[in-house]
Amino acid sequence: MLRRVKSIIVVIPLLLAFSPVKNNSVTEYYYNLRFLKQSDEPKEMTIIRIDNVGRQKSILERGILITYKNRNARDVRIASDSTQWKPTRMQRGKHGVWYYFMTESTSMRIRYKFLVDGIWIADPKNPDREDDLSGSYLSLITPGAGIEHRTASYRFINSRTVEFRVYRPSAQFVSLVGDFNGWNPENDILRKDDSGFWRLQKRLPRGLYRYKYIIDGEWVPDLYNARSASDNMNGVCSLIEIK
Repeated sequence: MLRRVKSIIVVIPLLLAFSPVKNNSVTEYYYNLRFLKQSDEPKEMTIIRIDNVGRQKSILERGILITYKNRNARDVRIASDSTQWKPTRMQRGKHGVWYYFMTESTSMRIRYKFLVDGIWIADPKNPDREDDLSGSYLSLITPGAGIEHRTASYRFINSRTVEFRVYRPSAQFVSLVGDFNGWNPENDILRKDDSGFWRLQKRLPRGLYRYKYIIDGEWVPDLYNARSASDNMNGVCSLIEIK
């Protein structure tokens, strides 16, 4: 009779998960996913699993990490083209982030939705979507297309560090101004990478902040941040909250 052997995951200290690197290539230990504090857009990455049964042999899996944050949800599932639309339960992390590592058919364009306590929703963090012809939307993933969309707004690197980013490949100068730096255009200057994104990582204390970008002398809000407010000049600025 075959005896079932339970795999034991080795506890690995939390690494710099989701640090931006060239071509969005990220490597992470699977165990660390349970400590995610924020959800994000789908991300192509390599997962490392370690099993004591295999003499601590590292097992590498390439795929796409999909996350959804909802502390109050009791059951979150994902259904997609790659699973023949059979809802598959996502795992819940310690901070209310549900996650699923998709390795099935990740070389093809994939449509997916979340089933949250019996209610179907599109991925709120993924701006790439299409009409499902039923009054709602399907979220889309196109592997190899960058997964980082031109409509991307800021994202959290960890609970206190934010990566501000804006896609302006033709711009010559971009800086960040806001309540956190006295609206000084010289304090926080973004740098452009090979993909046409301008980026700046900034650590912020808890609070609610207004901000804008200065792009080649023009003051503009973060167009793809849904939260906005009025600035002191009767204009529009964007909002970010650090909890």
